[in-house]
Amino acid sequence: MGKKIANVIFDITKKMRIRFSPPMYKMPPEYRIKKDMDVFEHTFGYRFDLHEAKTFTEKIHTYKLLYADPAIGKIVDKYEFKTYIRQNLGAESFCAKTYGVYTDIDEFKKAWDKLPQEFVLKSTISSDGKNIIFVKKKEDADFHSICREVKKWFNPRNTLLNSFSLGYYSQQPRVLAEEWLHVFSDGGNLKDYKFFCFDGEVRFVYTTSRTFVDNDYPRTFFDLNWNKIDASLGYHPTAETAEKPKHFDEMIEISKKLSKGFPFVRMDFYDSEEMPMLGEMTFYPTGGFMPIKPHSFDLELGELMKIPEEKLLC
Repeated sequence: MGKKIANVIFDITKKMRIRFSPPMYKMPPEYRIKKDMDVFEHTFGYRFDLHEAKTFTEKIHTYKLLYADPAIGKIVDKYEFKTYIRQNLGAESFCAKTYGVYTDIDEFKKAWDKLPQEFVLKSTISSDGKNIIFVKKKEDADFHSICREVKKWFNPRNTLLNSFSLGYYSQQPRVLAEEWLHVFSDGGNLKDYKFFCFDGEVRFVYTTSRTFVDNDYPRTFFDLNWNKIDASLGYHPTAETAEKPKHFDEMIEISKKLSKGFPFVRMDFYDSEEMPMLGEMTFYPTGGFMPIKPHSFDLELGELMKIPEEKLLC
């Protein structure tokens, strides 16, 4: 009985510490670095010097912890990202239409009646399918339940302000309402095409078919000639084959232009009948905590990623 009580007290203490400790963006760099390296060691079984990173997986940690670029801080915000697209491509037509962006729950509630019947709600600084709600028919939606959920997204602790990623720390938690992109060329599940780009050079792409319900969807790598690469990301399966997107060449050209000047960015597209649609630009995929296999491919990606030492915080 004593051991059970001790375990309960430990769990409660841990939850209270997490709940009331400052979010990560308020912590000093040395604290974030240590915590991130602790998680890395727990995940991969070793530690490394951030200034001597070799693999792509390792370099993502150097990138997110130490690489200081104000431009990244704007682009990782799902609303500000569209400004970057407009400035560089001349229009936001490659992005989902924006219906509104809100800075607090009262502002969101007041705007509810003006939203269309179908839309998507997103936290502007979240990723990996978190903090997202699909509203298929507004008149049937549970408004109060949605408000309870959305209210959590304004708390920095529930966003990537509480991650190890430096690029998010200049942003304010907001909620974005935008067009639901759900009808594509084959009428099936939403397909993502994610291009690995290194300072304007596009090298690889992987494709997924995701539902936001089942997270065990295939992720399959291809080269730019659409030859499958024998590689995997995390513990996701790979598909035997995948359809090459209709606007593949245009995706590559857009990726070259938008990724110029960044040591690495993953350009995330959807494909429609009319044009490629940009979902976001991802600088820290999986936070560097999902293994890339084989190790030789992880090293190959790492060699392509050149991080200027002079831009590192320490």
